[in-house]
Amino acid sequence: MSHRHRTPEPTPAVPRVPSSVFEGMFVRALKAEGRLAAGLEALGYDMKRPELDYPIELWQRATALARQEVYPELSEEFAYRQLGRQLVAGFAETFIGRVVAVALPMIGPLRALERIPRYLTMMGRPDLEVTMTPEGERGRRIQFKDRYNRPDLMAGGLEHMLELARAQPRITVEERNPEGYRLLVRW
Repeated sequence: MSHRHRTPEPTPAVPRVPSSVFEGMFVRALKAEGRLAAGLEALGYDMKRPELDYPIELWQRATALARQEVYPELSEEFAYRQLGRQLVAGFAETFIGRVVAVALPMIGPLRALERIPRYLTMMGRPDLEVTMTPEGERGRRIQFKDRYNRPDLMAGGLEHMLELARAQPRITVEERNPEGYRLLVRW
């Protein structure tokens, strides 16, 4: 009697976040100290001895901690939007981020949006699926297949990125679901 062995479906690898993203958020932008720094260390991120990268779950816990410590008075959505803005501002000060930040004013908002997949890869997220559809001349509807980041964090990050590209963005979270989210971006 022969038994056929079924090969299990490969489990998708859990994304890892490069230390440059942690540096951008917690060292450069938030300048974490006191309770926030101690909390980050307890979670597994030591700002003084960074590892090459970290599991995305650690990133999620670290941003949740920052939301509680830095913006306790804000609504959850607005707090995460502010953290997204901080992330891009701080990442733009890192070695890798400077390369992008210098180019943004020259390429403008539309080309910056078109480069989102490349920028996300630089930030350790080549797994994200991004679909963009035009909404008039100065608008794009962007669908993110992303189970890990909060849509408000992404919206805040894109706001700051577009400001660096010399635009005045208005970003609305149109849809949230367990597999991702959709943003309406206008400038």
